Amino acid sequence: MRTLALVVALALLPGCFGPRTDTSRYFTLPVDGTPSAAAAIPALGLGPLTLPPYLSRPEVATRVGPEQVAYATGDRWAAPLDELVARALSEQLRARIPAREVVRWPWPLGSPPEVSASVELIRFEAEASGGATVIARWRVTPRGGRPIDGETRLRERGPAGDVPASVAALGKGLSALAADLAAAARAPAN
Repeated sequence: MRTLALVVALALLPGCFGPRTDTSRYFTLPVDGTPSAAAAIPALGLGPLTLPPYLSRPEVATRVGPEQVAYATGDRWAAPLDELVARALSEQLRARIPAREVVRWPWPLGSPPEVSASVELIRFEAEASGGATVIARWRVTPRGGRPIDGETRLRERGPAGDVPASVAALGKGLSALAADLAAAARAPAN
């Protein structure tokens, strides 16, 4: 009887130390780039692009108070957030301006892009009450032209606790930012 109990216990033991199933959800940012009918410029420069250091984590950040951010334990970005933001913003700008190529900062010294856009994201997080907030300061500089400075602010409402909806809201914030950058890039030179 003891031998049988020992065999059963040993048979169940690997289950205790075996592989665990990852229940995390992984998110990317939507990349929507509806092409513009305008003539394409050869190159658009994007950068520097900065995010607050507290967003340099794989977990999705949620603002829970004026000075407090919580990180989701099971909701993660599928890649580093700065790379996801740069990719989504590049594709949206490529279509909206339009540009044949988007080069990331730093670009080659001998061949600067026709237009460059630098972006500092101040806020880029889900909201505990639902939705998300995106606040960005930016500068668009046409080659040989005067820089245009601006700020984009978007608070997109959504259902509380719905991380996929908050990620979609963050994507809408990036879309609004791309629209503002494209409008500044198309503004007449001063």
